[in-house]
Amino acid sequence: MAKRRDSAYHAGRRSDAWLKIKSRQTVECAIIGYTKGEGDRQETFGALHLAQRRDGDMKYIGKVGSGFDERLLRDVWSEISGLTKVKRPVIVPTNDSRSVWVEPQVVCEVQFASETQEGLLREPVFVRLRPDLTAT
Repeated sequence: MAKRRDSAYHAGRRSDAWLKIKSRQTVECAIIGYTKGEGDRQETFGALHLAQRRDGDMKYIGKVGSGFDERLLRDVWSEISGLTKVKRPVIVPTNDSRSVWVEPQVVCEVQFASETQEGLLREPVFVRLRPDLTAT
């Protein structure tokens, strides 16, 4: 929370003198799959499945479907559409039949609010691809 030093709190009302500031974190993670796109995204993907190396093993950390504009969707799709399809590369807490799993070769940066107790990202937003990093 940020506020003007001389401002008073007004219960039940919003004021420009008080601002709620949410902290966000970023993480680099491997793209390990995607959900098939629907509607406007029918030609690309719906969301990306993500994993991160923790304690020496790749762990599933969730999926991200926001943060993409048209150009970024196409750029990411061109990077992942040609990857080798594999069986589910990590233990995933969901059984989504619309998912396609790929060899974890592409790294991306994702912004998020916090992690759940299970280690999944809360409110993930795609930021960018990280071609300078490797997934292994």
